[in-house]
Amino acid sequence: MSQSPTHARNVAILIFDDVEVLDFCGPYEVFGVTGRDDNPKPFQPFTVAERAGPIAARNCLSVNPT
Repeated sequence: MSQSPTHARNVAILIFDDVEVLDFCGPYEVFGVTGRDDNPKPFQPFTVAERAGPIAARNCLSVNPT
């Protein structure tokens, strides 16, 4: 029997200009809902980029990295 972690593990998801939306949104969603009934949640997903400011994903979706 495994035990729940005592704190959330940070999960950085890299975003960059022209990134496919599903390539970062899919993992973000999976890590975000995993263990949603656990307290604390096992994962804390967030986005990172090479530079500050909005990133232009595919089809001109503007995303702000955390």
